[in-house]
Amino acid sequence: MSLFKQNTARHRAESTSRAVRNTTIAAAAGAAMIGSIAPAQAYAQAPVESGAAYSAPAPASASLAGYTSYTYQAPVAAQPAAQPAAPAYEAPAPAAQQTAATSSVTPQSTAITEISPAAGGIVGTAMSAQGAGYVYGGTSYGAWDCSGFTGWVYAQNGIDLPRTSFQQIAAATPTTNPQPGDLVSQNGGNHIGIYIGGGKMISALNPTQGTFVHSVNAMQLDGYYTF
Repeated sequence: MSLFKQNTARHRAESTSRAVRNTTIAAAAGAAMIGSIAPAQAYAQAPVESGAAYSAPAPASASLAGYTSYTYQAPVAAQPAAQPAAPAYEAPAPAAQQTAATSSVTPQSTAITEISPAAGGIVGTAMSAQGAGYVYGGTSYGAWDCSGFTGWVYAQNGIDLPRTSFQQIAAATPTTNPQPGDLVSQNGGNHIGIYIGGGKMISALNPTQGTFVHSVNAMQLDGYYTF
């Protein structure tokens, strides 16, 4: 009887131990299964509608690679077209002024038969002014231009001449047989003097040489005119 009780007690202890071990194994297996399923469920993505794509916006500091840089330039106001420079205005010379001779001429000797120390008339008056000065546009003694000189000489002999050389030529009569005292035109009417004979004349030439005797061919000879 005693032996039977001992065997029965051992049998119960062993059964209890096996039951505890099986329970522990089952519990561990269940925990492992739960651990393998839970992460999968935890990281599953929410379903999205078909065809919709979502991209997170790029951060502000993202590089704009692929874009062409552009520098803004303010529009420049239209500039007016350059106008050609106007030609310099030159006022016309007054009618009372004459163009001074630009070239100097060689003075001539006055030792000719037509002129004597006692010569009078237009030639004598003209020769009395030899050596006087020259002033462009002037008409007074020693301060005259070419036509101012001829006008003064003729006025001393009672003949009034127009003011300019062109006007004096227009008022006179052309001649091919000049006499002492006739007018001599040169340089297309721009210069005028008084013929004294022997191929010579006296005129107010320029500020440097003043009034003196020179050849009628010292400048271009246009012709002779008489009053």
